[in-house]
Amino acid sequence: MLRYRIGENGALLPAEPGQAACVRVLTTEEFRQDAAGPGRRQMLHSLGSIRYSRAEVLPRYVQGVVRFPDKHGQPGPHLALGFILDRDSLTLIESAGKLRDLPEKVDGRLPADAGPDRVLLLLAERESEEDILCLQHIESCLESLEEQILADKGEKVLEQLLAVRKRLSELNAHYEQMSALAGVMAEEAADAVRDPAPWRRFANMMWRLKQYASLLREYAMQLREVLQAQQDARQNRTMSILTVVTTIFLPLTLLTGWYGMNFANMPELRWRYGYPAAIAAAVVIAAAEIIYFKKKKML
Repeated sequence: MLRYRIGENGALLPAEPGQAACVRVLTTEEFRQDAAGPGRRQMLHSLGSIRYSRAEVLPRYVQGVVRFPDKHGQPGPHLALGFILDRDSLTLIESAGKLRDLPEKVDGRLPADAGPDRVLLLLAERESEEDILCLQHIESCLESLEEQILADKGEKVLEQLLAVRKRLSELNAHYEQMSALAGVMAEEAADAVRDPAPWRRFANMMWRLKQYASLLREYAMQLREVLQAQQDARQNRTMSILTVVTTIFLPLTLLTGWYGMNFANMPELRWRYGYPAAIAAAVVIAAAEIIYFKKKKML
């Protein structure tokens, strides 16, 4: 267990034995053995599988879970934790060891009169610092994919588009959940939050990021539609060529069927120029059909 107090300079300092700690960092196993902590049963159930971020306001305290997706598109969350917050203390539960540098994450940005809720807020802000750069990088990737599609080099674009779209869906859901969580902290958790204004600003920031992610998701969907339209047009051209070729050879197939019967009374059977005449008729028919299809812009 790690125990911290807020120093006069806004830093998060280790709490010495006997000193009151306003922030505790526990593993899941340590929290399971911490019988004195509030909301233990519900939190242990939530920690079993953290799929999304949420906060629940209960009498005298707030509890919830937070899940930050990996900004580089790797599967699984970058950071997932549970929290229990009241007016004087914050308990963070995280078993991967990613909160051992919590004082560096807060980095002296705490006001001297800040409550423990500001530690949670600063942690969320720190984990969201690179989100705008991440979304801008995704936008650049989409622009590159658009250029490939317009240059008709989209053979391998579909797989990349689906991966980007999946990533944007995850980020969009994350921002919506974080915006809702911050809204709950600002509007409904008066017993645990001393100053709701920073939480409102964070909620607005998450909502703007959600709108940006939504626009990029629509952009990816439009590129998917353009790519599908190109593939459909390519298939239509192929089918059109096959149809024209079949139509051209249909009369020739009829001629070969007739002349393959070899009836004794066929005029051309014993005619000296019968074979060249059949060849000439086939060439004339094929040429006439090709000219016709070209005029109709079917070739």
